Amino acid sequence: MEDDDRFYERYVEPFETRMLRAVRRVVRDPELARDAVQDAVVRLWQHRDRVRRHPNPEALVLRVGLHSAIDAVRRGLRRRETGDAALEARPAPAGGGPGESVERREQHEAVVGALARLPRQQALAVLMHVVEEQPYAAVARALGCAEITARVHVMRGRARLRRVLAPLAPERARIGVDR
Repeated sequence: MEDDDRFYERYVEPFETRMLRAVRRVVRDPELARDAVQDAVVRLWQHRDRVRRHPNPEALVLRVGLHSAIDAVRRGLRRRETGDAALEARPAPAGGGPGESVERREQHEAVVGALARLPRQQALAVLMHVVEEQPYAAVARALGCAEITARVHVMRGRARLRRVLAPLAPERARIGVDR
């Protein structure tokens, strides 16, 4: 089918770079991010008729990419919990001394781990609104819900993250700063 031949060019390729950027922000590992995006592309291909019919294909593509990122993080957490030595620590961001790099890596792993433990809708809403800086209307379209529901997902997700991550920054949690 000719339309299937052009599916990637029309529905995935225009948004693939943005999807990779969003996934990379979540997993912080370029190789793992590329793998997650590849998984997302396969899922999109398998459900290409649904993508074509979706009122906002860009939001759907981004949502599928973020689902893949969350799945990759959850797989990593399961490996770590079962003691799989194949999962190595992700490289720390450049800058600062060794102690600062270790601290940043530990904080990042705590945040990603907390995100991975959120219900899927909350995790996607928080990632899209906070990390990707998408407006609530775009989050609602991507999640297939009302805008007020998207706001509730973001609010509940952020509240849960605040509770889980409070030990990392007790002084910020005390004064109610959430960003």
